[in-house]
Amino acid sequence: MVKLIVDSGSTKTDWCFAMPSGALVSVKTGGINPAVQDAEIIEATIKNHLLPSLPAQDIDPNEVGEIYYYGAGCTPDRQPVMRKLLTEAFGCAQTVEVCSDLLAAARALCLRKKGIACILGTGANSCLYDGEGIVAQTPALGYILGDEGSGAVLGRNFLNGILKGWLPEELRNLFMAEWQLDVADIINKVYREQYPNRFLASISTFIASNMERYPQLADMVVQNFEKFIDVNIQPYLKLETEAEENGEKAQSAREINAVGSIAYYFRNQLERAANNRSLSVGRIVKSPMQGLVEYHLGV
Repeated sequence: MVKLIVDSGSTKTDWCFAMPSGALVSVKTGGINPAVQDAEIIEATIKNHLLPSLPAQDIDPNEVGEIYYYGAGCTPDRQPVMRKLLTEAFGCAQTVEVCSDLLAAARALCLRKKGIACILGTGANSCLYDGEGIVAQTPALGYILGDEGSGAVLGRNFLNGILKGWLPEELRNLFMAEWQLDVADIINKVYREQYPNRFLASISTFIASNMERYPQLADMVVQNFEKFIDVNIQPYLKLETEAEENGEKAQSAREINAVGSIAYYFRNQLERAANNRSLSVGRIVKSPMQGLVEYHLGV
């Protein structure tokens, strides 16, 4: 029997087939997000891109017996859509689980232990995890109302700084020249073009490459993470304190675990922010797949 573990985002999807021999075969397709894509589009990705690629990998879809799918947009109301499409594609599968990307992060980071798990990438999310499922979650709310700690908010703060003048003019000129943008271009990308959150998050690469020369940028990253901790993580710690006061066992240590490019590339700044809030940083990974394989296969 083949086990299939899937990690899907809006831009790409990783399909990991665990073969009876113990081998792991990875296949990549375009992104899947049932919150923003019609079922027909998702079905086309599976039928036209995933399934045709399997024979070359010696994978028979009829031998897939278990599917563990984690993805963006897999809210409770959209999970049945994905479950139906996967069941149709892999008709012999007896187990088809469809879960959120946040649960993927929690299982990949904490495995079967209790802890605090976060997603820190283009967007940001977090939860308190009991070793199997999510027991508490602070609403993420997106980059306009929330997403503190994310790449999108980091990029937003940077643009605010260079355009309003609290970051050095030299830094503004460097960015404008390197990215070949002016103020009108920035306004257009943020307010008129599609996916402004992706544009804002992409600025994190410029920030990372210039932090050593401009310490203000490192401080800005730390402040972004501090805000994330203050409004997203502190509620879990409050729950922990209340549980302990009631004689109950706390769910986790004061440790932040995170998955995503922002956490991965700005780990030092995340550690500074955590230390400033009397917390520590645990497991940091760029992608959840390795942890998910470990969770489901015990390897």
